[in-house]
Amino acid sequence: MADASRGPCGTTLRTLARSGFILLLIALTGCSSGPKMALIVTTPDGQGFADSGTNLPFVPFGTNYYDPNTGWPPQVWKEFDPDRVALQFQVMRELGVNCARVFLAAATFQPDADTIDEESLKKLDRLVRIARKTGVRLILTGPDHWEGQPPYWKPDRFAGPEALRALDTFWTVLGRRYRGEPAVLAWDLLNEPEMPWHIESWEPMWNAWLQSKYASQDALKAAWGGELAADEALGSIQPARDVAEMGNPRLHDWQLFREHLADQWVQRQVRVLREVDPTHPITVGYIQWSFPMVRPGEPHLYSAFNPRRQAQWLDFISIHFYPVMGRPFGSKTNWDRNLAYLQTMLAYCHVGKPVVLAEYGWYGGGAPQGRPYLTEDEQGRWIGAEIEASRRLAQGWLSWPFADTPEATDMSVFGGLVTRDYVPKSWGLRFRSYAAALFLLAQPTPELPSFDFSASLTAPMDDLLAMHAEYTQLVQDALAQAGPVPEIELQTQPMSVQDVEALRQRQEQRRDEYLRQRAERNGSLSIDQIAEERQR
Repeated sequence: MADASRGPCGTTLRTLARSGFILLLIALTGCSSGPKMALIVTTPDGQGFADSGTNLPFVPFGTNYYDPNTGWPPQVWKEFDPDRVALQFQVMRELGVNCARVFLAAATFQPDADTIDEESLKKLDRLVRIARKTGVRLILTGPDHWEGQPPYWKPDRFAGPEALRALDTFWTVLGRRYRGEPAVLAWDLLNEPEMPWHIESWEPMWNAWLQSKYASQDALKAAWGGELAADEALGSIQPARDVAEMGNPRLHDWQLFREHLADQWVQRQVRVLREVDPTHPITVGYIQWSFPMVRPGEPHLYSAFNPRRQAQWLDFISIHFYPVMGRPFGSKTNWDRNLAYLQTMLAYCHVGKPVVLAEYGWYGGGAPQGRPYLTEDEQGRWIGAEIEASRRLAQGWLSWPFADTPEATDMSVFGGLVTRDYVPKSWGLRFRSYAAALFLLAQPTPELPSFDFSASLTAPMDDLLAMHAEYTQLVQDALAQAGPVPEIELQTQPMSVQDVEALRQRQEQRRDEYLRQRAERNGSLSIDQIAEERQR
């Protein structure tokens, strides 16, 4: 085995050793074949995930990965260094990461609509081998802009014929290449898609959509009333203005039309992918403005990618969250409002499919541009609070990002599980404690309240706030009815091998106690079933 402490990563490894973070220095390109892996599937009840090889539950608990040494935005594929990536995956694995969400770059992988770059695919092959050897599965996220915007995205990335044809080619090639690959956990169609407010080429489609919905001028007039101008007729109806007005029928239909275009975009990619790769789950990385009751301004800020509408085509829902209702450490009110917002957003996503909090996090150990200094402990406390608040509402968690990123212009500069030198931060140590207790992490979701969200598509800010407050209270009542979640012991100091083993044993004791309490509440659980749960 080669001396892994020599060469470009040697200083980092010596730093890790001094910090007390024990790495298994496996030569990833050498003798280790890695853990045995099987495909991950969603469970038939829509409540979670399972390992298809063992039928045991699988809780996605990981991070959003990019090499933090490749600039900002990260040039992951243009500067792909397999040795450095292998080290970083081993660091992740030692923290308990079991999956990593990775962005694919449109301009690098697909320079024109009909061409997939073979050298980029070979780099992805190498990443897949690293993932297989470390046991850190990949959620591969569809072609995005980090390494440039390809010309075929213009003028319309979401409904333009050339852009859609390019996606057909992209998913056909990648789906066929990685069909049945257990190191790939899932496909994520795109990171945080948002429909534009208006593109001129949409207007014929808009009028065709109205024709399909109303069929006649009289029906349109009956629905729209005075909103329909005297000189407007089906076939020449103008789009809505980007101004909130509660109940405005033109605005409401325009928002539904934007959702319709987003639906078509999702459906088409899912259909193409399933034809060539029926083996992997599919999701979309929804931005938090996909939850329509919280948006920071006018109607165009609603993304129009609606997880409640699109769940029918997806295997699970993944959505992102960052605290935007005041700085969490600014006041207790800010803290509570942000956690309640997280809970209502996740509750909105529950429509019979697993829900993954696929981006969440905050910063610590510095002060990103324009933000106050926070300690590493404060970072860990806030992110831990996000996990605790979501344990009855999420079935998976992916922290953002893997490592502090020196050139980042947002909170990612101090947002990592580890420092730029891969030394675990307070949040990374808490993460490892959670990773040791995945059997307790995700808890049953209570029956959640129904709610009419349609008015939020046109509502001004004051009305949105009132609607959100009402829904928040309903969700809080449902969670309170479900009761507290089992406690998980968190370690915030570096641990030796003996410390990790002691923590594991304590977590197992907590599991046994939890199962005993569960058996007392549910007399239908047999001794054999309890033993099976313990094995899981």
